[in-house]
Amino acid sequence: MLTLRCDNESMSSQLPALIFDLDGTILDSKPGILSCFRKVLDTYGVEAHGSLDRFVGPPIEDWASEMLPNGSDEARAALAGDYRSCYDIEGWKKSTLFAGVRELLDQLREEGFPLYVCISKRHHFAVRILDALTGLFIAVYGDKAEYSSHNKADLLATLLRECELSSGSAWMIGDSIFDTEAARANQIRCLAAGWGYGSEEESALADKVAATPAEVFALLSPQNRSEALDVK
Repeated sequence: MLTLRCDNESMSSQLPALIFDLDGTILDSKPGILSCFRKVLDTYGVEAHGSLDRFVGPPIEDWASEMLPNGSDEARAALAGDYRSCYDIEGWKKSTLFAGVRELLDQLREEGFPLYVCISKRHHFAVRILDALTGLFIAVYGDKAEYSSHNKADLLATLLRECELSSGSAWMIGDSIFDTEAARANQIRCLAAGWGYGSEEESALADKVAATPAEVFALLSPQNRSEALDVK
């Protein structure tokens, strides 16, 4: 069973902890996210300009503010709530693992890397979606309505603190600038998931870039272990 909090297992490895993003890194969740996004916008009579891909990854509260710039806090909360209801019923079912990700996670786990998930998505969504990967992750940290902050950097800080991970023993692995910024805010390194939704410009901000899931293991494999542990 996936848990929210860490246990003593998180402190037993000499390898760096690998903290994964979910959407655009482990899961190709774009179809379900955009399907519900379009439904909600249609319901509210809101027109989005430009590609909708930019709304995959950031907290719902961020794009609710963009879609309703003159709306009240109550209206934005209602829009976000309607989106979550849609995703809870049907959107999450359209998510699939990116090709090669399951093999990567199995390989990393077998090698002994402690694996975690830190995401902006609500925690119960993440646990349900990741049910098929039970046993691979030590803990999954997702957003909750009662949290005072919905910022990914703050959630990552909570994970690092509760799992007793030092800045020199962890990597954030994600596809977007939000992952890089969260890593920077917590003084850990970031490996960009180049197969995800992030742009080349976003990937270039990370410390390392893996074009495919297989390259993640190559970058952090035993022969490169000394570099993986060296966090500046």
